[in-house]
Amino acid sequence: MNIPNAVERGEVRPMSNLHPTQYGAVQPQDMPSSSWTESTFSDRVGSWVGSCSRTSLMYMAENVARCRTLLYLPEERANVVYFRSMYEYHPTVNRLPSHHDRPSLAGYAHIDKVDSIHSTISICMLDAQKSSFLQSAFNSINVLAGVGILALPLGFKCTGWVVGILLFAFCLGVTNHTAKLLGRCLSAFPECLTYGDIGRLAFKGKVPISLLFLTELTTVSVALVVLLADGLEVMLPHYHPLWIKVLCFFILTPMLFFPVRHLSYTSLVGIFSALFVVFVLFVDGLSKPTTPGSLWEPADTILWPVDFWSAAKGLGLIVGGFAGHAVFPTIFRDMAQTKQYSGMVDFTYLSTAFIYLGVAAGGYRMFGSSTMQEITQNLVAVPEYNQALNRALLFLIALNPISKYALTLNPVVVTIESIVIPWFSNTQHEQKQHGSRHRLLEILCRTLLSLFIVILAYILPDFSQVMALVGSFFSFAISGIFPIMCYLKLFHGSISILHTVYLYLLLFLCLAMAIAGTIACFV
Repeated sequence: MNIPNAVERGEVRPMSNLHPTQYGAVQPQDMPSSSWTESTFSDRVGSWVGSCSRTSLMYMAENVARCRTLLYLPEERANVVYFRSMYEYHPTVNRLPSHHDRPSLAGYAHIDKVDSIHSTISICMLDAQKSSFLQSAFNSINVLAGVGILALPLGFKCTGWVVGILLFAFCLGVTNHTAKLLGRCLSAFPECLTYGDIGRLAFKGKVPISLLFLTELTTVSVALVVLLADGLEVMLPHYHPLWIKVLCFFILTPMLFFPVRHLSYTSLVGIFSALFVVFVLFVDGLSKPTTPGSLWEPADTILWPVDFWSAAKGLGLIVGGFAGHAVFPTIFRDMAQTKQYSGMVDFTYLSTAFIYLGVAAGGYRMFGSSTMQEITQNLVAVPEYNQALNRALLFLIALNPISKYALTLNPVVVTIESIVIPWFSNTQHEQKQHGSRHRLLEILCRTLLSLFIVILAYILPDFSQVMALVGSFFSFAISGIFPIMCYLKLFHGSISILHTVYLYLLLFLCLAMAIAGTIACFV
């Protein structure tokens, strides 16, 4: 008997990609029918931008813990109700079982639910447009090359040349290895779609992981506000820091009200700003023959750190640049050829390491003991440099927080709204009836959250301190400790004793460094 599936019956229809958790859910008719060789230049550019957009959307939203009950989502998610589960990133639709349409199929009612789930997953995920090797590598580099690159020269200043290079190599090797461990977990357990799913499978719980992510995103948002404020202080030197923070609030808060699907494209700013930092740094350094600020005549530098706590703080600044593991599950699932994942990780980390090492070593060689918390502060302080070029760099760096602030806070916003709004509207019907109240609560939640972030940035105005905390605590936890623990748990009994000892040694080192680096942020 030929039993029609849910798509053939017309009961499950493709939905557009309206919400970040619906990443990759495109309609079959929207899939490109032409081959790569037949596509136009604009199609190729659109493919690259679309790949980056998909990754950005999922990275910022997929790991948020949501209630497993129905959740009404505002704005672009209107008229669509989602279930949050490990398997189903798709909208639920009102439908009747197949035996209501054909009485002869009543005996097959027990397979109807399975058919619906798998058909919908096929529409939402298997037919989705996938990323090539280079697109996946580009997305990975774009995630890694964040604002933390500005503090890398200070990291070398804190650690000295010898310890700095050793720590740089250690962080590069460990995070590269743990990224591959995540890939093995994803290959062995296809039901894991996100970073949080791996944690739930390994430790039967997702709330602690989600809380860790939300806290990290809040801390990164504080760093973005501090970075924007530092750029504005250079452009507006006569204004009090308090008024600069107020200006940051009015610049950044409106970004929280833009649809996330539009903001995701701005994440492309990350990799271009990182490359532009390298370009400007070397142009400035080669244009000046004498110290300070010259690559020809090095400034006074040190080989060894002044003390232990200085080295520990520098460790946090260095490791923060290699923490992109929250997005790697998304990139893995988005790859057309997942067998190329390990090679893509190697290519990503080698490319990022060249960028980072160029900025870290070049900036420290140019300014030595005078290196500031952001290398851009040193560049604008040298009058012999090309000021137009440095101003352009400042503008691009200031654009980074503006473009990424809303994306970074989006999971926090969704979580807060999913908790606050049900207090005032018990049912989805009530939420639709009181649209003005619902919108008012949205505005209130997002405005107060942004105000809270700006207040934290005013209390903690040291960019290097915030970035060191992000690196020492969050980066080691998410990119070092957690992947190793998950791998040991999921593959217990199937890995050799030697490999187990090696992983436990790495785990101990990551724990020790995370504790030391976190304490150093407050010493």
